[in-house]
Amino acid sequence: MTQPILALEGLCMNFGGMQALSEVSFAAQAGRITAVIGPNGAGKTTAINCISGIYRPPRGEAYFEGQSMLGLASHQLARRGVTRTFQNLQVFTHMSVLENVMVGLHGVTKREFLWALFRLPGFQAEERQVMEQAREMLEFLDLAEMAALPAGQLAYGDQKRVELARALVSRPRLMLLDEPAAGLNAAETESMARTLRAIRDQGISLLLIEHDMSLVMGISDWVVVLDHGCKIAEGTPAQVQAHPEVICAYLGGAAEAGADA
Repeated sequence: MTQPILALEGLCMNFGGMQALSEVSFAAQAGRITAVIGPNGAGKTTAINCISGIYRPPRGEAYFEGQSMLGLASHQLARRGVTRTFQNLQVFTHMSVLENVMVGLHGVTKREFLWALFRLPGFQAEERQVMEQAREMLEFLDLAEMAALPAGQLAYGDQKRVELARALVSRPRLMLLDEPAAGLNAAETESMARTLRAIRDQGISLLLIEHDMSLVMGISDWVVVLDHGCKIAEGTPAQVQAHPEVICAYLGGAAEAGADA
């Protein structure tokens, strides 16, 4: 097995007296979709917030391609090749779809404020390149016809794809996705599944948090299960679905009663 693209080692996180993560360790291999699942309050979003620099855990470590990533700001992670989306939509509603996607390249451009202020030649050339990359991403995600529209006018499912395009436009090596199918109907969820597979097939690794189990089990290569801040299982989708602790975590007392019967 080659070095994983992402590795968590003994990650811990508290909020006051509540232990949100307790010694969580797992690895995600390059070029795969790794899903992190669990009941509400399991610590899934806390984990992704630690990885993406929103929280600074008191103990534990996270490595991207063998190098520590904890404590890095989002623009620093983007420069290294890590981007993320959020559970709640984070689009700029009054900006165009194209401009929203161009924002995803802000953290990896080279020109500074004065170059932009005075519209110097180097800035203008870079701006054209940024726009071209954003348009290519809109084509990839079937959003090209909406490029000039204010993002706030789009349907919810299309806004989700705009957020995905913004995270993808810098061509990261790892994407952290927090419930990309939340709020989508069945047809939109199936479209999202195809999109995530297509992103993986481009060689981009995905760490996915998602409540839709049919989506998770249909597209994931590896699944990690958290419950009350602890890892209780990991394996292939088939292995995880058959794991007794996972069944108990999702079905609670009903599963335990069934096991005792």
